[in-house]
Amino acid sequence: MFIMGRFFKYLVPALLGLSLGFFRVIISEHQVTPADIDYYNGQKMEVIGVVTEVDIRRDQAKYTVSAEGDLQGDILISLNKYPQYSYGDRIRLYGELRAPGEFDGFDYGAYLSRFGIYSVMYHPSIEVLESSQGNFFWHGMSFLQSKFMERINRLFPEPHASFEAGLLVGARKGIPEDLMNKFNITGLTHIIAISGYNITIIIVFVMWMLGSLPRRLGFAVACAAIVLFTLFVGASPAVTRASIMGILGLIALNYGRQNNISLTILWSAALMVAWNPKILLHDVGFQLSFAAVMGLIYVAPHFEKYSKKLPQAFGVREAITMTLAAQVMALPIIVYNFERLSLIAPLANVLVVFAIPPAMLFGFIAVVLSFIFFPLAQIFAYIAWGILTYIIKIIEVTASIPHASINLPGMTLLMMAGYYALLGLILIKLVKSRNS
Repeated sequence: MFIMGRFFKYLVPALLGLSLGFFRVIISEHQVTPADIDYYNGQKMEVIGVVTEVDIRRDQAKYTVSAEGDLQGDILISLNKYPQYSYGDRIRLYGELRAPGEFDGFDYGAYLSRFGIYSVMYHPSIEVLESSQGNFFWHGMSFLQSKFMERINRLFPEPHASFEAGLLVGARKGIPEDLMNKFNITGLTHIIAISGYNITIIIVFVMWMLGSLPRRLGFAVACAAIVLFTLFVGASPAVTRASIMGILGLIALNYGRQNNISLTILWSAALMVAWNPKILLHDVGFQLSFAAVMGLIYVAPHFEKYSKKLPQAFGVREAITMTLAAQVMALPIIVYNFERLSLIAPLANVLVVFAIPPAMLFGFIAVVLSFIFFPLAQIFAYIAWGILTYIIKIIEVTASIPHASINLPGMTLLMMAGYYALLGLILIKLVKSRNS
């Protein structure tokens, strides 16, 4: 009776919250009017707008342009890599507006709707009218980020440069497709995306470096570093969400007040969904970050007695514990969205997770020093290169193991609910046995 009582105590509010979230999604569906740019999808249009986001990739560039004048809305345009345009450029576009399509079962329109984008243009003609029209603060951040990426590309060869960029700023667009597929097979894609897990790893490592300071002071410094990092990489919705979730997860680990932190996380998630309801259905990153943080709170404590023999250097023990806990909680979401289950993921994570913090640290130091004294920066870059090479080799070896990953199509929402119900019962029973 105790277990069932605790189970329903959390189940009812969770179901109520989900119901309200889906209701919020339904009532916030985009209603197209003649004032919206996507009203004219399928037509050739001349549009004047300002570049609000820049995404330079290996062989192309994508820009988000906010329309001006009588029309409102954002357009995602795809161009050749050169010539390049900058944040704040006011430009005149001429091309065919299109609705985002579906590719190989991937609903690109739903994906872009999270950002309020309902129109795309491919290779329009462009005329720059003015420069520096955006926000002064974001101009500075965009400039710093572009310089940061430029230094990474100078210090590292490919694919190490794109790998390091993925670790530091979540920019994984330049990673070769075959290597990216191996990341998917080994269940390690999360290490090259700005996620709640990745942010948490950063905080753990910073706190380890500040170990001589009082714990609360070290935690505060680490959180301040994450805020600055978030602003530096552009404070996109994904990064902001990951930072919030990562910090909340560390609050849970540091203060151990599960009931209080659970309510805080639920309220944070509710506010995020209220602000942008699209993330509930179309943002897998939000779902995985939320699941990962809940794993840190409810699953990680049960791994502690098994992880005591692991080394604490570089935050290895915490990193491995967090990874396994996050994997347990996020498993059905991964299978539902990607129809794939990596059987090698636990082993691959254990083999590489301890190398992520030093790879990020030495890479970051190298980039910063490259602005001061490039030869010294190269020494740190070489150390980071060695660590990245080790990680890549582990990924290649584990991905080549037969049946490292299996396809699992057919995961349903009912099956997901059953998994979490069973996991909830197991965790409640474990808590009861620990307290008895």
